[in-house]
Amino acid sequence: MSKKLQQNGIFESSRMMLPEHREAYIIHQEQLAPRSRPSLDAQAAEEMSRLLSNSMLLGDAVTITLFHEHDDIRFTGQVLRLDSPARTLRLLTETGTRDIQMNLITDVVLANE
Repeated sequence: MSKKLQQNGIFESSRMMLPEHREAYIIHQEQLAPRSRPSLDAQAAEEMSRLLSNSMLLGDAVTITLFHEHDDIRFTGQVLRLDSPARTLRLLTETGTRDIQMNLITDVVLANE
């Protein structure tokens, strides 16, 4: 009797992966793997701090990008309060207020841009 017909030989000998399935598998594996937090240089941190301060003082709307293991989270609104000792800020969005930890912020841009 042929090896292909014994035990799991039928399935072992007919393994094949289509290019579409391979691409989907690679994308799925990338989504499962947690990302590492990007490190910010001093100039980027200073620029983000300036934009957050202007939002609080002048009422400018900003879009804040927060780090998450699988995908970035973005909130748009006006900064109501900066709490330096606690490293948090309060953001007024369309749905209400939200407290955000400043160590999770990876990017801040003006909402108009």
